[in-house]
Amino acid sequence: MTLIGTWWAWVSFGILLVILELIVPSYFFLGFGIGAVMTGILMLLGVSLSLQNLVLTFAVLSFVSWIAVKRIFRHPRTEVKTFDHDINDN
Repeated sequence: MTLIGTWWAWVSFGILLVILELIVPSYFFLGFGIGAVMTGILMLLGVSLSLQNLVLTFAVLSFVSWIAVKRIFRHPRTEVKTFDHDINDN
């Protein structure tokens, strides 16, 4: 069995991506980290997949979790404040 076919490699990769998200706060790596951890958990539960299906599962889970993270941590939709006058105007 190759390294990509072991559950602990996926979980380790996911944790590494989550740590990378802490260094580069952009909510980009968090979704992929969650997807990798979920792929590793699926493998730990006994789901046996070929390499192509394993990568496809990772891609789908990562995309879904990335969308969820974007929705959870998005900025609230507020109005932009505009000012008609300056405090230095008389």
